[in-house]
Amino acid sequence: MYQALFVNTWPWWVGGILIGLLVPALYYFQNTALGVSTGYGNLVKIISRSKLPWLQGEKFADTWGWRVFFIIGMILGAFIAGRVEGRPIFSLEMPLFTEVLTWPFLGYAVFFFTGGLFLGLGARIAGGCTSGHSIHGIANLHKSSIIVTIVFLVFGAIAAAILKAYLLGGGGL
Repeated sequence: MYQALFVNTWPWWVGGILIGLLVPALYYFQNTALGVSTGYGNLVKIISRSKLPWLQGEKFADTWGWRVFFIIGMILGAFIAGRVEGRPIFSLEMPLFTEVLTWPFLGYAVFFFTGGLFLGLGARIAGGCTSGHSIHGIANLHKSSIIVTIVFLVFGAIAAAILKAYLLGGGGL
């Protein structure tokens, strides 16, 4: 039982059901939406003591709110799950990516840092992150979230195809 709950990967549908139940639970207990980008904004505000105007708004007023602990829990949970599974504390290995691309650490760091900047920029432009729009917004039939999720999916598929074709040697588009 321990192995099934804490070590083995859960089936996709179990995670989907649990996340799906989280949306109404958050409304019932917290009267709020599920989203991750606000928590990351709060972490940036805490760590850097940033005075950026958009981090001073009402959305980020509760700096140490539940979202910060949600983010910390995701990071800590992934770390603990990896340790229980026997993975190393720190690793740069990502199966297909690092097998095909043998870049120095700085190359990986620049690549993923740039990707993170684009992800953050997209979340700011879209008015929320993929989880907020795709899980919460669609569940509440918000037209803008449905449109934004379609854009996320289409451009995510295009980016994945370009990466596979030109970086990972997967042939043409």
